[in-house]
Amino acid sequence: MSAVTKAETVCLRGGFSVPLHALQLLWRLEDRGFSVSVDADGMLVVAPRSQLTDEDDRGIRSFRDPLVTLVRACQEGQ
Repeated sequence: MSAVTKAETVCLRGGFSVPLHALQLLWRLEDRGFSVSVDADGMLVVAPRSQLTDEDDRGIRSFRDPLVTLVRACQEGQ
């Protein structure tokens, strides 16, 4: 994977920036019916886990921290 450039980031309310690819991954997972949340220990939870593809799993591992940031930002906005 190539380095993310400034043009490939999304700025969120509160001054957070995340890679565009992380946001797109979150959208794809949600569109496919996955539940994406952050547990009390700050761990990303994607369910049902058994339905994730190897590509999904690689993406989640690659963008774990930005996904946590996105999910928390969405939860705070509700």
